[in-house]
Amino acid sequence: MRLGVPSLSALQAFEASARHQNFATAAQELALTHGAVCKRVGELEKHLGVALFERVKQRLVLTPAGAEYAKRIRVHLDQIRRDTLDVVQQGRETELEIAVGVTFAAQWLIPRLDDFYASTRDVRLHILGRDQPVFFDDSAFDAAIYFSTRLWPGMPGTALVTDDSLMLVAAPRLLEGRASLSLEAIAEYSWICPRDLPRVWDDWFASQGLQGGANAAEIKPQRSAQRYDMFVMAINAAVAGLGVALLPRVLIERELASGALVQAHAHTLANPQTIYFSYPAQRRDWAPLRQFDAWLRNAVDRYLAERG
Repeated sequence: MRLGVPSLSALQAFEASARHQNFATAAQELALTHGAVCKRVGELEKHLGVALFERVKQRLVLTPAGAEYAKRIRVHLDQIRRDTLDVVQQGRETELEIAVGVTFAAQWLIPRLDDFYASTRDVRLHILGRDQPVFFDDSAFDAAIYFSTRLWPGMPGTALVTDDSLMLVAAPRLLEGRASLSLEAIAEYSWICPRDLPRVWDDWFASQGLQGGANAAEIKPQRSAQRYDMFVMAINAAVAGLGVALLPRVLIERELASGALVQAHAHTLANPQTIYFSYPAQRRDWAPLRQFDAWLRNAVDRYLAERG
């Protein structure tokens, strides 16, 4: 090992061992012997002068320094892999890995991708569904689209949709011919509660104050609430007529257009979350990412113009 520059083979052995926390599994992945992996990791620890693992009752446990080093090394090894693929694939298709919330991908992004592929012949998207915060220090994503109250710290990007609203919707049959549901009628149905909006019903009622002599903030459902882990589950529950739901408009445009869902009350609530598009700083000037970024902005502009 040159001064300050560990060998690539040692770094690969360490990264695989850190990911699996097992030398034998790392050896199998790298097509090496158990002893070879142990030796390379040991040489790396000697070179660094820092213990990267603790051996606890025949278990391999990362030290704090080892855990931090593994995160950093994973990013650099992934960058080497991608840079190598870029060189090899010059003139061929490039794959762009995008982490997207499952519901946004299914309801909004994927139905529009035929337009992206029609205009971009040399980039293929790999859509990875992610409904929890994703950070790039230990991942291989090229970009992410996500709901949040702010951009992830240290991540360049842009806000895509800033003025979304939460609409009270239901299957048409629940209205039984009525143009809308009164607050009292809403209480007769089960309330559908998405995980990512835990206080949405309290906020929606509280934002209306007093209506029709009833304290809207005190209205409670007469049936048990239904809780769903993903927005797409809540949407399907509402379409199936299982109850009434407060959902982001951007996720239910197709259901509203087809009549599968109707707005059951005129009052809406501003969505507290914005849809963001972010990417690692080192990918900022990567041509495939710039192509997708430009298309995505245009797609959002068209959506907002059509929505009115």
